[in-house]
Amino acid sequence: MKVAIVGGGIVGLFTAYFLKKEDVDITLFEKADLGSYSVHAAGLIEPYRFDKINSTSMIIKMLKYSLRGTTYIRNVNKFWLKELLKNLNKNPPEDAWKTMREMAEFSLKAYKEMAEEKNDFNYRDDGLYEVYLREEDLEKGLEEEKKSPFNPKFEKVDFEGFAGAIFFPGLSRISTEKFIDRMKNELRGVKIVNKEIQSLDELKDFDEIVLTSGIWTTKFISNLPVTAFKGYGYRVKGTPKYNKPLVLVDDGIAISPFEDFIKITGGFDADSSYDSSRAQLVLDKSSRIVDISFIYEMNMGFRPCSPDGFPIIGKRDNITVATGACRLGWSYAPAMGKYTTDLVLGRLKDLGYISRYVKF
Repeated sequence: MKVAIVGGGIVGLFTAYFLKKEDVDITLFEKADLGSYSVHAAGLIEPYRFDKINSTSMIIKMLKYSLRGTTYIRNVNKFWLKELLKNLNKNPPEDAWKTMREMAEFSLKAYKEMAEEKNDFNYRDDGLYEVYLREEDLEKGLEEEKKSPFNPKFEKVDFEGFAGAIFFPGLSRISTEKFIDRMKNELRGVKIVNKEIQSLDELKDFDEIVLTSGIWTTKFISNLPVTAFKGYGYRVKGTPKYNKPLVLVDDGIAISPFEDFIKITGGFDADSSYDSSRAQLVLDKSSRIVDISFIYEMNMGFRPCSPDGFPIIGKRDNITVATGACRLGWSYAPAMGKYTTDLVLGRLKDLGYISRYVKF
């Protein structure tokens, strides 16, 4: 079986990783460097911190972020907006949450097992602090976690300089830059072509086609309801005020300190342009937490978001699609790659609700 994978982001890399284990003849097409549009992420493996986008509360949260300058809305995919409004405040079936819980467990375990083989990507399982400025917001956050379909372990903790924090002990983190290097080593022997695919007609010699091309999947499936939420990630040298992984809830900033660098990530801009002028805001908002002495690099990425935040994974004929996990792409990538592999090999027919938009 000859399989073409279009898109070398983290989901495409995991798909190639699992297909390689099945001795499949793979060709991976990527228009830029492998992982270049995924590497900006903070590297927090946090599948339980799921945002259900098609809710009034999420829209209000986005509007508040917009007023504070944390979020900027430039453009959205029209099919995404239509589906968002059509399904506003609608709940998915319980089977969908069951699948998501299974994906969360699989993905957390996958990173841990790869680190046990060789921890060359700064794997840490030291949990995550969700930090709040206001007591009222902290209490709301705690109530939301009590209602979470994931039933995560969490606790309210004191956090100096803030109203407090929610600590999630079961979450982990990695260096995205080092993990991409790890995946390059894992995929030795896989044919990788540095080329932008313009049309699926270019892939007619392949038995199966996998689209893990993020927001650019809409180039091949025009009515797929996926829109871009842009983010910015800095790798810096400096001194963190708190030597622990945290998310500043009020500003949407994630900070993950390691021995050799600090990763700072933020931004949730509805914007598919390559304009990176708002990236400086991430550094400005993190300045009270990190004293930065040197900037190693800044990367930008486009989170492919479905209308409700759930991944889109499904197959039609010989085309399999895996995208849409929004800001939790890294958190669910191992499971997305494994389910995509099972669809390609015919072990799965569909994933129910998760396959809902693969109708083209």
